Amino acid sequence: MKSGPVPSVWEQWRIRQRQKRSLISWGFSAGLSLIALGLLLWGGLPILMTVGEKGQTLAVKLGNPEGEDLPLSVSAVPDPSMQAVLEAQRHSVQNTVEETRAVPPDSGPAPLAAAPRKPLPPQADSTKAAPAAPPAAKPQPTQTPPVAAKPADVPVVTEKVIRGVERGNSSELVLKPQGEKISQNAYWPVYLFMPLPARLDAGLLAKVQATNLYSADERKSRLLQFYKKTPEGLVLSTDPGLPVRPALWEIIEGAGYDVSNADYKQGKDLKPVVISFQLGVPKTSTDNTALSQVQLEQSSGSAPVDAAVLYAFQKSTFANGTGQVAQGRYTYDFTDKK
Repeated sequence: MKSGPVPSVWEQWRIRQRQKRSLISWGFSAGLSLIALGLLLWGGLPILMTVGEKGQTLAVKLGNPEGEDLPLSVSAVPDPSMQAVLEAQRHSVQNTVEETRAVPPDSGPAPLAAAPRKPLPPQADSTKAAPAAPPAAKPQPTQTPPVAAKPADVPVVTEKVIRGVERGNSSELVLKPQGEKISQNAYWPVYLFMPLPARLDAGLLAKVQATNLYSADERKSRLLQFYKKTPEGLVLSTDPGLPVRPALWEIIEGAGYDVSNADYKQGKDLKPVVISFQLGVPKTSTDNTALSQVQLEQSSGSAPVDAAVLYAFQKSTFANGTGQVAQGRYTYDFTDKK
């Protein structure tokens, strides 16, 4: 068998280069396959595929790793209504006075009276002959009178009273039966949810100020979403609703509007709003206390005002460490008495 012609040095070099490129290509492909297989087994491939997609919701676990998945909404623009509430809380929290006082307990049951002693049987005369004695009977034990029952210890009933003053109005919150174990963790200033003024002075728009979050023009534009410019001034064209009112009240108040003599109080004899409620027993010390049985015991005489007080109050949160259902009463007065 004849051997073929011997390739030249140039051909031999080209063959070696092709073999080298082929080995590099196969090695690179094998490496990528191993990496992809490792990610797939580890579970990271689906993560890489979803990162960067818009509309995704982040999940945050609070407490322990087995806790509840809570969606975290990230917004570049803060909620102006919430900012107004937080700002009002910082200003009004210093005007709150809290005290715990004892409540006279109900009188306990009267002690039992001692039972009357039974008379002893008469003794026989020893000088007379005694007839034949019947069979001896067992002697009767002497009965002792029952001891008077001692009244049970009645626990001291206390109530916590929290008084506050805000923008010409005042409030009183009463919590019992063990006031030292009940607290109000968070509250919402009520005046921020009151009905907005029907008409504002035209010059108020020029007094709207900027904040560290919003420019003056942005706040003016928000106000003009619900107020219309007229020859008589700014007239409320649309009520934004209870959740949005705090943002507008904060703009109006910052521009110099006298909130203590607001439009909803003018020419009206508003009675104090009285609300009764109950606080449930939380399952654990970290759970929120359920607010229930909320009832309007006394109306102010104005349905929109009542709705504002009820809405703001029911946004409060409480803690109840008494181990039993607690009672409460909330009074919101439209004067600044303490």
